[in-house]
Amino acid sequence: MKGHEDLSVLSDEDIVRRFEQLCIEQYDAMDREERGRVNRLVWRIHALEMELKSRPGDQRRLLRRFFGHANMQVRLSAAKANLAVDYLAARREIQDIADSKWGPQCLDAGMTLINLDNGVYRPT
Repeated sequence: MKGHEDLSVLSDEDIVRRFEQLCIEQYDAMDREERGRVNRLVWRIHALEMELKSRPGDQRRLLRRFFGHANMQVRLSAAKANLAVDYLAARREIQDIADSKWGPQCLDAGMTLINLDNGVYRPT
């Protein structure tokens, strides 16, 4: 396994671009049923999200630009990342994805809403 990349040296914009790119790769890997690759990408995307969170003012809000994105995985990942910083807007985006009936993302979005409502998931 490769060593962990130092994300702190990247600009906010570099992280946002990489987030989008990796979410698209994740979508494609899901479509090809490459479970191992999907799982590795989940961790890389999460690391980008945590780097944005650690920056002054919690920069995860920069990912809101992906609400309404053409790629449903980018939309879903950005919305979930924003639950702690803009709950209402993020929840609306997740509800729109759940209502879309688009691939596995609508199921993930639906489960996210259920888990938010029953207190299993508390965004931080």
